Amino acid sequence: MQCLTKLSLIAFFAVTTPSVSGAQSIEGFRLGDDKIALQRLGVPSETKVDGAFTTLAYHGPDGIDINATYQKPSNRLVALQATWPKDAVGPSTGYGDLTFGKTTLSEIRSQMGSKGILYGSQSPVVTSAEGAINILSYFDVSGTDTVATFVTSIDSDEAATLKATFGADAYKNAPAAAKLRTISLSRREYLENSHGSKRTLDVGYRAISWTSKDTTSKHPAISLARIKPAQLPVFRTYSGPNNFPDFTGRDKEFSNFRTRITDGMSGGPSFAGEYSVIQIGCGTGCSFAYVGNNRTGQVFNVPVGGEDNMYLSLRYQLDSRLLVAQWADYDASKCYVQFFGFDDGEWSDLLKREVGSMDDCFKTIAQNVR
Repeated sequence: MQCLTKLSLIAFFAVTTPSVSGAQSIEGFRLGDDKIALQRLGVPSETKVDGAFTTLAYHGPDGIDINATYQKPSNRLVALQATWPKDAVGPSTGYGDLTFGKTTLSEIRSQMGSKGILYGSQSPVVTSAEGAINILSYFDVSGTDTVATFVTSIDSDEAATLKATFGADAYKNAPAAAKLRTISLSRREYLENSHGSKRTLDVGYRAISWTSKDTTSKHPAISLARIKPAQLPVFRTYSGPNNFPDFTGRDKEFSNFRTRITDGMSGGPSFAGEYSVIQIGCGTGCSFAYVGNNRTGQVFNVPVGGEDNMYLSLRYQLDSRLLVAQWADYDASKCYVQFFGFDDGEWSDLLKREVGSMDDCFKTIAQNVR
């Protein structure tokens, strides 16, 4: 799967909170169980060996696919995963009101109060060659070394509909369309073998509380500088002639700023392989920005700017689809750094972090992201 820029549980457990014995389990299996417990699923459909770890795949009850990973020589389970492989609404997950094929990413984020954890070496949004999109959300389980992963998906047809309906704002509307497809539980040490140990927690992050009311994560937020442009590489760099917008047709909505946009694109691409970034002032401390495709001439809005995002600063580079924005919330008197991914004209909101008071927005992004 190709990484995009691009990219999740607490309140709903008040409805049907699993018992302590049932928490942190998938289809009745728990991390730490001996692999012999898997025998009740019958013969695995597939076996994969990766060093000391072996993953067994099964077709489980209710049409759910189950993957279980154990570690040698202990033969104890270190990861469990349940996936609903169909497009239709599936069975209950067994946790609160989460339902495969029905619960949306918007609902998960709303109930969690944040977007969870961003791993430094893993893009939270991936797409298949067919155009389906998977969004990965990670949360610690409070008081344990377990990390829960929730994968919500948008099939290729729905992704195409989103793009046709919302254009450059498609990813803003993606959370309402992405449906729960997979739940997995992993020992944190095992997960970090592939994801790395560098993590950043979203604004308002809290760990899942399955066994107590304590929702404070034992893992503090890390340096924002660990979100690297290399996580979102480009796959081509345009070096041909500059092609400017069609201000009488496709790009008519941007015609009021045709001179500024054309001038901003004249120097060639500087972002995401083939785009120019154009920032335009709108008063004291106020600005907004566009990105123009130097290959096609098409113009797109940058998702932050104007009076809602004062003192806007942007950081980006030609060989990455990552755009970092720093801006101030005047009413709250706070400064934020926000990370966006950009792919084929669509934005993905990856993470937002408060970095201090509004005065901190007079510092550079480099000063605040360290």
